[in-house]
Amino acid sequence: MKDQQNASSGQTLPKKSRNLKNCLRQNANAAIGTAIILVLCIHWHMAILHTTQEFQPHDLFLSSFSSSSSSSSSRSPKKIRSLQRQRQTSSRDDYILSPICGGCFRSNFDHRSCYTILQRNLIQSKGELTLLDAAKKLGEESEGCKLCDPVQCWKHYFNNNTDNYASKQKHQHQSKYWKFDKASPKYTNPQTLLLPSIPSELRIPPSRFNDIGAYFQKKYELSLATNSSMDYLVEYNPGLVVIPPKMKQNLPPNAAYLLSLRVTPANNCFTTQVYANLPKDVWNSVYYTATNHLGLALLDESYQMLPGYDVVVEIDVQLSLKRSTSTKAGDSVSPTFMDYRIFVLNNEIYLHVNADTVIVNRLMLRGKGFGDDDDAAYLRTTDTCAKVASENKDLNWETPCRLDNLYGGDNLQIGLMRQFNTIWSGGILGKNYALFGVPNATHPNEPDSIYAELDIFPHHVQQILPEEYHQLSKRDVFNFIWKPGSRKQRRMNIDLVNMRRVKEVGNTTESGNAPLPSFLTADAHPEWFPGEDAPFKESAHGGACCVSFSAEELNLGDRTMKSKSQHRESLLVGIGHTKVIWKPWYSRKNVAQERKDRVPHTHYVTLFYAFDPYPPFQ
Repeated sequence: MKDQQNASSGQTLPKKSRNLKNCLRQNANAAIGTAIILVLCIHWHMAILHTTQEFQPHDLFLSSFSSSSSSSSSRSPKKIRSLQRQRQTSSRDDYILSPICGGCFRSNFDHRSCYTILQRNLIQSKGELTLLDAAKKLGEESEGCKLCDPVQCWKHYFNNNTDNYASKQKHQHQSKYWKFDKASPKYTNPQTLLLPSIPSELRIPPSRFNDIGAYFQKKYELSLATNSSMDYLVEYNPGLVVIPPKMKQNLPPNAAYLLSLRVTPANNCFTTQVYANLPKDVWNSVYYTATNHLGLALLDESYQMLPGYDVVVEIDVQLSLKRSTSTKAGDSVSPTFMDYRIFVLNNEIYLHVNADTVIVNRLMLRGKGFGDDDDAAYLRTTDTCAKVASENKDLNWETPCRLDNLYGGDNLQIGLMRQFNTIWSGGILGKNYALFGVPNATHPNEPDSIYAELDIFPHHVQQILPEEYHQLSKRDVFNFIWKPGSRKQRRMNIDLVNMRRVKEVGNTTESGNAPLPSFLTADAHPEWFPGEDAPFKESAHGGACCVSFSAEELNLGDRTMKSKSQHRESLLVGIGHTKVIWKPWYSRKNVAQERKDRVPHTHYVTLFYAFDPYPPFQ
């Protein structure tokens, strides 16, 4: 796992609210649970490599450096990519080593990678400089590449007390580059969850895993014959929240959490080669299926599903929003809805959906047989969403409606409070926003201010009013979708929802550049993908956010406290994910398969990040 801690900043930050210590306390356990499920369900390939070793360094020195002596400082520039891997003596083989710290290989100066500059200097020295000498020289001469100097790198990562420690050492310390499966935290009570409500005939039989390509081909041919989508389902991309107290009165007493899942035939669960070998039409049907359902389930305190309280809902059909996934010309089009996520804001559960951009709505939950008035509690007097949509041709309504369950019976009833509103702050490419609240600093009993985290790197945050909207024109919507002034247009019902733009408060805040990771993983090692060869996208999408942690809980050490800033009390912590960037050399036969296997372009990594719990959310 990659770990980013957006905690250190040279800027003077505003005073923190006294109440932020308890910020989002309703979501704390839920996001921890989400972290567990994210790793086990989304990143199953990492779970296979799971280790039970608990890694809790007392300071960043232990996590970033090794006391092993360097044996690579005399390498010639021609062998910079052939450095002998330095491994710890432990048989666990948790990391690889380099005399140069990862802060050098992931830093930039004047829009150039410090690693690129280092290579140039080595070549120009014609063998007079060793790798270590060239790195030290570059670090001393360039402010942007100062972490190439091992001494400066130590000061960046060490605690205040480490200077004395480092001065007593008689041998060169090397930097650790952690393997992904060794860098992850210890999991507590991990669970793998499946929705029992999905019919068994819609599950991929395990007996077909070894010939899954033929299975996809068969399902594709069947879909053509029946003019339907691929008739199998998988669930992934979970969300998890603590059920607010006021919502529990109409639910089973042991219901503690609400779990959300994407339920769809679209998947990337098998090897890269499986999908590469699929005919184009089959591949498109697997990836661009119009079937994207919402799965919801009630869990108890142990993350176990309550029997009979899991459902699958087809929202886009009931709201008259489903669209074809291909144009008349045969081009593929993304389905109406893709992913679903849930958040608790001001003691209410909100549903977040990736559509053209992000849309949001407030949910109602009712359990059969619970509540003072069973008819009212179970929404029996509330119209179905399908009926409300049919009676409102402009798909514009503010009254609650109930959703019919596609699978799972009627023990759990889901309702929408109104039509969805759309967050346009992040533009047409917006997805996977994190929604969080900040308590009122002067009136703690007032509702929290609600924010949408639009981007993680760089950190863009916008305050919103999710219950209110501005009515846009269709031309306004088309200007978001295409370039302003374009004459392009389309006729899709989702644009009626896109016209309901969530009200925003103030401008989008952007914090300063994110600091380097608190430790580096194997991809940054000089033998792997340093500098401009970095395999992962710099931007990241949200997975779960936000939980309030104190500096002591985060084990930040004294390094971040030198400025006496206020964030020693708490930081908001989130979990994001990013993936390998597709490279044109994947298809080249002259590129070694080992190099391709190191960065399979369908793979994701998870990262943790932290930021100040008040604007500008540095």
